[in-house]
Amino acid sequence: MKFHHIGYLTNDLRASSTDFKRLSYKKIKKPIIDNNLKVKIQFLKNKNNIIELIKPSLNNYGLINILKKKNYAYHFAYKVDNLEKKIFYLRKKFKLIVNPTPAKAFNNKKVAFFTISDGFVIELIQS
Repeated sequence: MKFHHIGYLTNDLRASSTDFKRLSYKKIKKPIIDNNLKVKIQFLKNKNNIIELIKPSLNNYGLINILKKKNYAYHFAYKVDNLEKKIFYLRKKFKLIVNPTPAKAFNNKKVAFFTISDGFVIELIQS
């Protein structure tokens, strides 16, 4: 697994982009609306660091509940060579909360999400 980005929840992509711009982050793609995952996202980059700003849709109750708790930086994302194999392995240790789903942000490559014991979220991205 190779670290890819930190997922950051927000109600306002523009305001959050402005805040991170002050930390020398720049937009690296246009905002993406992903109806499968019920989010609008914006990627930002500062040298080697990538942040994925995530604004949940009104019907994405799971992310809205996390946002209400003010858990803004809520997931780490990792690229994996074999998503199904990694899911099979991690399912024995953690709870799968989003089954493999094509993600618009990654050219419809599949992503899956787990929660670890303290509730933090791990995203796996098919390489």
